[in-house]
Amino acid sequence: MISYADIDFAYSIVNPVVHKTPLLTSHSLNARCDNDVFLKAENFQRVGAFKIRGAYNKITSLTRDEKQPGVVAHSSGNHAQGVALAAKLLHVKAVVVMPKNSPRIKVEATQSYGAEVVFCEDSSDDRERVAKILQRKFGYAMVPPFDDDKIIAGQGTVMVEVAQELSSLDYLFVPVGGGGLISGCALAAKHYFPEINVIGVETESANDCQQSFRKKEIVRIAPSNTIADGMRTQSVGKRNFEIIMKYVDDIITVTDTQVIETMRYLMQRMKIIVEPTGAVAPAAVFHNVLHLSDKKICAILSGGNVEPSLLKQWL
Repeated sequence: MISYADIDFAYSIVNPVVHKTPLLTSHSLNARCDNDVFLKAENFQRVGAFKIRGAYNKITSLTRDEKQPGVVAHSSGNHAQGVALAAKLLHVKAVVVMPKNSPRIKVEATQSYGAEVVFCEDSSDDRERVAKILQRKFGYAMVPPFDDDKIIAGQGTVMVEVAQELSSLDYLFVPVGGGGLISGCALAAKHYFPEINVIGVETESANDCQQSFRKKEIVRIAPSNTIADGMRTQSVGKRNFEIIMKYVDDIITVTDTQVIETMRYLMQRMKIIVEPTGAVAPAAVFHNVLHLSDKKICAILSGGNVEPSLLKQWL
């Protein structure tokens, strides 16, 4: 298991490259929730999501010989873009395996950063299978989406920036896909705020981590059709789950409808665009799923890469 020192070192690596994203506040949101809420706006990050942090930290850690053939990754979208941009910045070839149903805006962005995109079937099993075939055939270095120490440490740098601005926090809400963001942020959060409650949030049909958390063992689910495409992973990573069980206090769910209502609020009242996965954690706060009051809360807006036609349809 990684330590806070790994996250601190990762921050020294990614800090010159990533944007230090703002903490957003809203009087109307506070009034609705009866809490003091801060939204960490990783939708304003390079590539429109936090994923550049882990990808850059991972690719930087590779040796010259490992980088020479190039890197390969598999992703439904934001990790794809993070790997593509990180590889471009580090002058490394990137090949990304993406499901055929990936949002078009994410595919085009990945290609615009110079990565080669290879399409596969829609399940996370198939994209991982295809990526491993390419790795064996061409000698690429794998950049995993979440189950990797360097990825986890890189994603945890989100919380380093939160702690630079806030001296205290009662609750942290984090979306859970494969577990990279929550595992890194939970570890860092407990370092900075030992008494904090770290809450993972999933959509109801993609609650593999919640089931795993309850059973204390990794549960694998069938592919989900949730609108939060970043949560269509079928299980959390082994490393991630180990950290989650040690540092996360609970895993809860919200509905797709609650996610859409939160996206609408963020757009109409706070003037920001957030993709469905990015709205999952704030949805738990917006709808006050835990019935909290007078608490100091941070929720992570993990990304803002939403297909305009789908946004129109949902809203």
